Amino acid sequence: MKPADQVFVGIPGPELDKASAEILAAHQPGGVILFKRNIEDEEQLNDLVMALRRILPEAVLALDAEGGRVDRLKDVVGPAPAASFLAGKSPSYSLQAGNWIAQSLRLFDLDVDFAPVVDLDRGLENNALDGRYLGKTPKEIIPRAQAFLRGLHSGGAGGCIKHFPGLGGAGEDTHYHMSAVYLPAEELRPDLEPFAALSRLAGAVMVGHALYPAYDPSMRPATLSPEVIGGVLRGRLGFDGLAFSDDMEMKALDEWGDLPERCQAAFAAGCDVLMLCHTLEALPEIVERIAHPGLAERMADANRRLDTYRQRLITLRSAREYVDFMRNNTQGERLERVRQALAQIQEERA
Repeated sequence: MKPADQVFVGIPGPELDKASAEILAAHQPGGVILFKRNIEDEEQLNDLVMALRRILPEAVLALDAEGGRVDRLKDVVGPAPAASFLAGKSPSYSLQAGNWIAQSLRLFDLDVDFAPVVDLDRGLENNALDGRYLGKTPKEIIPRAQAFLRGLHSGGAGGCIKHFPGLGGAGEDTHYHMSAVYLPAEELRPDLEPFAALSRLAGAVMVGHALYPAYDPSMRPATLSPEVIGGVLRGRLGFDGLAFSDDMEMKALDEWGDLPERCQAAFAAGCDVLMLCHTLEALPEIVERIAHPGLAERMADANRRLDTYRQRLITLRSAREYVDFMRNNTQGERLERVRQALAQIQEERA
């Protein structure tokens, strides 16, 4: 594996432009994450994925398909149920939602859904999480998130729980502002419970950008904090799976150096994969920074974890339900079945 494997990138638009294709071909990042700006319709998305696969045959292709307000495929396959809807239903609804969301990803040869959100709903507003919670307590969240993950897996796609160590206590949206969670460690224990219960099943955890003085008195964002990633995630929770950063271009990190500098800091702190969601042209310098000889041991651990996660994705593609669905239906039939299934889940309103 090469250092660029540890960076997942975004691309500018619905077509793979020449400049982006040249950067991707030259540096071979480990993954690409797609956003609404990249998705218009079925034919366009198929063409884009084919173009990416030609240049990056080994890359992981991912997106956010939580349902509700974060649902990148809704204009192609129809809207998926929001977490706030699933929170009011039995876990069987989450299982169905995860399965059909996975089927929608696999329709277009996409590998990973950055979902579910397992943050606790602490009643705060303006943190970009309203509608995305599966509940207020671990007892509510864990069975629904577990079912959602199992649904993803049965449908042939990987998942990733987020946003470690819990953004429910953040008062601001880290896309635009730094936010601090000032709760004492004892009061933060419930936020860790879903991660402790589900990280092994998911195989991947996304680390958020908020500050947690109870875990790191030096007031570093979680993505840049060895105390949060090494001390809490790896040490206290014993998680040895893949740790993704949240988007390293979020405004919450502006005061922590330029983009390559903070990417190097996040990698050194323990994020195995760095998310570079907008500025693709920064990829070469970021790769150079994380390939520093002083990070060789850190790189070896990150490579091992990413390789394990990739092997998991290969295994998931052999899931019987997914294989049968792909074998027994044409592309058009699969798309129509996904649309009908996602709509049916939501017919019985809470």
